[in-house]
Amino acid sequence: MKPYKPSIINKTAKVLARPLSMLVANSRTESVARLAEAYWCVLLGKGSGSGWAFDTEINAAKNAIKTSSPILFDVGANIGEWSFQLNKLFPQAQIFMFEPLPNCQQIIKTKNITNSLLIPCAVSSSKGLVRLHTPSETSPIASLHQRYDSYSQDREFTTIEVNTITIDDIIEEYKVERVDFMKMDIEGHELEALQGAKKSLKNKVIRALTFEFGIGNINSRTYFRDFYELLSSLDYQIYRILPSSQLMHIKEYYEDCEYFRGATNYVAIVT
Repeated sequence: MKPYKPSIINKTAKVLARPLSMLVANSRTESVARLAEAYWCVLLGKGSGSGWAFDTEINAAKNAIKTSSPILFDVGANIGEWSFQLNKLFPQAQIFMFEPLPNCQQIIKTKNITNSLLIPCAVSSSKGLVRLHTPSETSPIASLHQRYDSYSQDREFTTIEVNTITIDDIIEEYKVERVDFMKMDIEGHELEALQGAKKSLKNKVIRALTFEFGIGNINSRTYFRDFYELLSSLDYQIYRILPSSQLMHIKEYYEDCEYFRGATNYVAIVT
């Protein structure tokens, strides 16, 4: 339901807005009201990717994969935990991991993930040499964009130079005929990564993918509308991952999808 459309519910809500606002928006109840607002959004999947339930992301991938021997892309592998868990679920999987931080690469190697290839680069829309900003040697919030969000304000970031590649180039180089699932967690740079995978998306080589949207997109100045227009134009259906592991279908774009608190996880599946 869109709030601007006339309805009995909307008319009733407008009448009740003034007394309810006086009740919940005052100096004594403001903090509780804001907490309740955030939690209600989490129940709808908004911001629920902020460490609430890693297993929901695993379940979303598991349910979208339709073969016992999938080809998986882990874009922003960090220390390889997602790939490690998927490898346990699909022992015959072939996994490509993309991770630019050297210390993360060393940890990934100790996990001995079978049938895997570690590509020591960041993923973007083109090849090049860029700056990666990170508060630690293995930080999961390292980003190709300088971070000005409130979550990062008290952290000291250092900068290193890393190489970038594109998904299209890797698919062509390794002659990958299909990617059954691609997970992306690259702190606001997901849209650029998708731009570098446009050929593969258009040709439906990538069957399903996940991406984060939220606080990192403030730094990259990208909107959910950008993702929606790109993916829907290429015949992908977009779903929000809920804390229950269920999926909420985003049937059409609406501005309330522009939710920047924490991180919201989405799945896009080709039709």
